[in-house]
Amino acid sequence: MHATINVLHRNKVVHFSAILIRRVCELPSVTKTLVLVVDRDDDYGQKGGVETPLIGIDAATKAAIALGTADPEDSDVNALLAAMNIYNELSEEGKEVEIALVCGDKKVGYKSDSALIDELNKVIDDVAPDRCILVGDGAEDEFVYPIISSRVQVDSVRKVFVKQTPGIEGSLYIFSKMLSDPQKRKRFLAPLGVILFAIAMVYIIIDVYAFLITDSTSYLISMSAPIVVLLISILIILYGYNSTDRILSFIDEWKNQITNSSVSLTFTILAFAMVIVGLIIGIYSIKNITTNGFIYVALVFIANVLWPFAFAFFFNELGKMLDEYVENRHLTQTFMTGSISAFGIAFIIQGMIDFVRNFIGFGSYENSMIFMEIVIGVLMTLLASIVHISFNRHFLYHGESGDNEE
Repeated sequence: MHATINVLHRNKVVHFSAILIRRVCELPSVTKTLVLVVDRDDDYGQKGGVETPLIGIDAATKAAIALGTADPEDSDVNALLAAMNIYNELSEEGKEVEIALVCGDKKVGYKSDSALIDELNKVIDDVAPDRCILVGDGAEDEFVYPIISSRVQVDSVRKVFVKQTPGIEGSLYIFSKMLSDPQKRKRFLAPLGVILFAIAMVYIIIDVYAFLITDSTSYLISMSAPIVVLLISILIILYGYNSTDRILSFIDEWKNQITNSSVSLTFTILAFAMVIVGLIIGIYSIKNITTNGFIYVALVFIANVLWPFAFAFFFNELGKMLDEYVENRHLTQTFMTGSISAFGIAFIIQGMIDFVRNFIGFGSYENSMIFMEIVIGVLMTLLASIVHISFNRHFLYHGESGDNEE
């Protein structure tokens, strides 16, 4: 009798436990949401002195104040404030949520993305989110999204745009602020300068070719507008790529070479003279060509400037090598590999030009000679690669730099 009661009691306990387990399993699982702000160019670190990655609403508040105080007009401030707003809304709804800020590097590109990945991995390890809401100012979202989505599920992307007062003054102010930002100049102005440069060069080449054929000064007069556009495009490109510092450093380097009687200065001038000679030879080689079309003229011009340009590169590298040897008693392997590669490429281009001239019926070169030019060029480029690899292996084995050899 007692055994029967115990069995019934045990069955009830098992039945109750099964019901309890089933109901617990039916409860909705709690998902953790990460509200993530990404600063790809590290404005928070560079301007606000904020150390990232940072996690939590208190740390986010301090970071927003830090950057907002340093640069109130930076759009990254509004992105973080928008993320804080989303965090508060989700928290009021009773959802489990966390906010985080990750930054890249002021050198936007591979370096900044690598820094972003490292910081993002730390945040994911600490927070362990089930999903993510990405908040940004819209400038770098197309670059950042693949990085984030490959590591955590992105449910939403919020782009934050700052409201501006309409009007011409506001538009001019925004434009002037854009010009003061090196990254925005590089993104918007530089491509515009390249497009204008290409258009101007097309018109100039057409007018020069027409002048050489007809000797009519009217084509020289018509070149004035394209030349103006060309100069403007060069200024835009230099400004867009922030090349002022590079030009100034180049000028300072030349001043130092002149005052110190640098060996490379002589060879640099010789290289520049070779370029000028090559251009003069190329222009005079096509001056009297009145038939055969533009393709033939271009091939003749390239064939005549090719070797002066190759020797100009050789002399320039030779001057750098001699300077290095005089100062440090070292020979650079880049001189050898670079010079061999330059002459190898020149042989390949010469062979291809001769082949095309034969193919279109404007050349009478032996096929064996064309074949030898291309083969010599390929062998020289392979030799340069072998020399480069040999130097690297040698100095890696000895624990020294692969750029120099005593």
